Amino acid sequence: MTTKQPPNPRQKYTVLSPYQCPNKKHWHEKGATVDLLPCEAEYLILSGKVALATTTAKPKGEA
Repeated sequence: MTTKQPPNPRQKYTVLSPYQCPNKKHWHEKGATVDLLPCEAEYLILSGKVALATTTAKPKGEA
C-alpha cells in the first residue's frame, strides 16, 4: 500500500527587488528564484518585490 503525498503548494517566484525574509532574516537578491507559499507571496507580489517565475520551455509541437 502506498501513501499519498500531499501536493506541494509552493510556487517559484522571481525576486524583482531585494527584500529580507521575515522568518530567517536572510536577504534575497534581485533576480534570485524563491519558493513561497501563496500566503507568503501575496504581500510580496502586491509590494512589487516578487513575480511568478516564467518558464522558458517550448510547447510540445515546436522545435
